[in-house]
Amino acid sequence: MPLPGSEQSGGVEVVRFARSLSAASSLVQLRRTFLAGFGRLLGVPMYGYALVDSTGVPTCVANGNVSPTFVARYERTAKDVDPVLAEAYATGRPTYNMALMSPDEWLESDVYRRAYNVHDMRHVVEVPVVSAEGISGNVHLATSGPDWDFADRDIRLADALGGVLALSLEAIESREQVERERDQALAVLELAGTPFVVCDPLATELRINDTARRLLADVVDAEERLHRLLAAPATGGGFSRRIDVELATGECAVIHGHVSTVDEEDGAIVAVLELEREQPGIPPGLLAGLTPREGEVAVLVVDGLADREIAERLFLSHHTVSQYVKRIYRKLGVDSRVGLTRRLLAPRGSVRRS
Repeated sequence: MPLPGSEQSGGVEVVRFARSLSAASSLVQLRRTFLAGFGRLLGVPMYGYALVDSTGVPTCVANGNVSPTFVARYERTAKDVDPVLAEAYATGRPTYNMALMSPDEWLESDVYRRAYNVHDMRHVVEVPVVSAEGISGNVHLATSGPDWDFADRDIRLADALGGVLALSLEAIESREQVERERDQALAVLELAGTPFVVCDPLATELRINDTARRLLADVVDAEERLHRLLAAPATGGGFSRRIDVELATGECAVIHGHVSTVDEEDGAIVAVLELEREQPGIPPGLLAGLTPREGEVAVLVVDGLADREIAERLFLSHHTVSQYVKRIYRKLGVDSRVGLTRRLLAPRGSVRRS
């Protein structure tokens, strides 16, 4: 449905302002956008909003053309006795002070004497910001002097823009929650020594952690290969891919990428990388029951490397390598490095000392 007033002169400005609110990517941007356009659009001298959390504590406040003294007095001494705000929260609908009392009663009210008299605010409208979780704040607009009267169209337009503000707030909170979860997951990967790459459509460069940089250091044309690995299929969603690569040593290897979608809306993805080197000397069939990473670890164990040396070679944590070794023992039915070496090198008729 069109916003109230969009069919009138200036309706294009209403739509533009609503779009700019909905496009805000942060609370700071939302505040700046609101302050820049709301007062001019409605032709009202004093205005603002207060967004609150579930306990009623303000999380984002915007005030246009009012003094800090007024804000302090209202928040500390007048908010709890404001009948206009109380009515708006109780009904979930816009409330106009002149619809609750006469002009003389307003001037004698506690809320006027404690705060609104700072700017001689005679006409005040409070619009609840109603989100899916309930009332998450309020938009307020006010004028000084007795001759002003808010028209019904003004109140309906403010109410509609309050709805846009609520949707914008929900979108920002959802985006911030996704970002928090992503950062927590990446922090866990970082602590585990896991090589990963983040590909964000809003960023011109890949985000590569230090472990992944070390893994890719010996790969020829690493950046080009990495972009090929990260090219998302048309079907979308998570996927796995492997590409053949050449190492600076002349060896052939394979990079495995296990890719998950971070945000389906903007297409951001994170890929966990594995580098599988050549495994000469061990028949592939003996490693068939192992994952590529387990196969790499098994070969290095046979080559006589300790867990800490393997961790450095594969850019993993010492704890992660120890867990891989335990799984390899279990899968191949051995209980020691000597047993693993004999198991993997026996077909060749020789045993390498571990």
